[in-house]
Amino acid sequence: MKKNLFLLLIFSFIAISCSNKSSNKTNFSSENSKLPVIKINSESGKNDFVTKPRAAVVVENLLHWNLIDPKDLKNGNITDPEYENCTISVINSEKTTELSEIEAKVKVRGNWTTNYDKKPLRIKFKEQQNILGLHEGKEFKNWVLLASYKDWSFMRDVTALTFSRLFSNNYVSDILPVEVYINNQYWGVYLLAELQEINEDRINITKAKADYTGNDIGYLIEYDGYAEREDIKNQFNIKYSDISDKKVNLKDINGNKVTEYVNCYTIKNDINDINQKLFIEKYMNNLWKICYEAAYNNAFYEFDENYDLKLCSDTKMTSYDCISKIIDVQSLVDTYIVCEVACDPDLYWSSFFMDIDFGPEGNKKLKFEAPWDFDSAFGNKRHCKTGNGVFAGAVQMDVDFTYTGCGNPWMMIFINCDWFKDMIRSQWKNIKKNKIQQKLVKQIDTVINEKAYQEAFYRDQNRWHNIGMPWVFGEELNEKTANCKTQKEAALYLKNWIEKRFEALNEIWK
Repeated sequence: MKKNLFLLLIFSFIAISCSNKSSNKTNFSSENSKLPVIKINSESGKNDFVTKPRAAVVVENLLHWNLIDPKDLKNGNITDPEYENCTISVINSEKTTELSEIEAKVKVRGNWTTNYDKKPLRIKFKEQQNILGLHEGKEFKNWVLLASYKDWSFMRDVTALTFSRLFSNNYVSDILPVEVYINNQYWGVYLLAELQEINEDRINITKAKADYTGNDIGYLIEYDGYAEREDIKNQFNIKYSDISDKKVNLKDINGNKVTEYVNCYTIKNDINDINQKLFIEKYMNNLWKICYEAAYNNAFYEFDENYDLKLCSDTKMTSYDCISKIIDVQSLVDTYIVCEVACDPDLYWSSFFMDIDFGPEGNKKLKFEAPWDFDSAFGNKRHCKTGNGVFAGAVQMDVDFTYTGCGNPWMMIFINCDWFKDMIRSQWKNIKKNKIQQKLVKQIDTVINEKAYQEAFYRDQNRWHNIGMPWVFGEELNEKTANCKTQKEAALYLKNWIEKRFEALNEIWK
């Protein structure tokens, strides 16, 4: 599975190296922008901190395949993503300056996306700030700028997060298109979003105080194929075993076996002691056993005071009763629906978040929330390009569209339980009743028809020249989206795909 991912990266690297048409001479005035503007000025006055960095996973594999010269690492042409001291200024769409030269640190963020010319960025303010009224005007230190380099519509992340926010009570990042300047040079249209982090106004679970070593804290966890590159203290594995420690045999909604899934996880919050990592690793492995036994064997277990397993004493226990004691089931249903609508091809691999709070106010239930990273979804890749069929609840193709039996275990484990399917149908009825599909389409139409957006996308395309160049992305894009020549064409394709997707799911979950 990883080999295929690496090969895809290599094809992308070759294409980017041969067709890099980004113009460093493009320097539009921010006075022309009718979108909000974020100006980033670095302490050094140089742009190296946003042009040279690549994630370690990218560099490792390019070196392995002799696609970069090791000398480029030694002479600094390729660097690790590191924070640069900067100032941030923010000008809203009314041309009013909301923030002026506020101290912050900025760095390149992401994994595979760091190989693209236009890279996603992370902003870390010295003091808490709000940007452009996002999240009801709440102030935070950490913000994210998504490059949307592969999503020519610029609307896939926006659509996914809007969709989730319209029907779910889970935490969802706010998001807003902006134009970015770095050291007074135009850098294009980005999507301003929130960092997935523990915060009382974001993912509201107990945050460990500095040096606190107890286990009664909150844990923010990512199902993460890149976890092995994290600090050992912040990674753990789930064996996906049953009560006797034998490997489970998951089946998708079509009865196909799930043979490949990621077993590594990243703890995304700071922990202060290795025992905290060992605690959550033990807990999650035992939680999985409870889920599997209840869903597949109709056998019901629960935690004792030490979070070891014991048989439930309740003789009238059902699968739902057992699971709902340890999982916020509605959060999983809502997360499933977002992933099912989006047909996210990265679902089996990473950017899938969950959290649990063992603090004094925590309910000790695993919650699925904070949906993230949808630039490959909604028919952008060849995965589910027709919009038909079950996706999240079925075995998926690998990232290069080869069949490997891949699947996200949390999407699969309950998909054959009647109570889970009934909950999906019930929530889907609410989605139809509230006409959420129409709201998503209207949002896309607004972007297509609004002159301010189209002018901004025109400027971005003149800066990066990536639209209409599918070879830049190897075999990632399907032929319909790859043939789009403008943002408007890409957005129209997305709009039509969403309409087909909802039509298909209306039949499946009726």
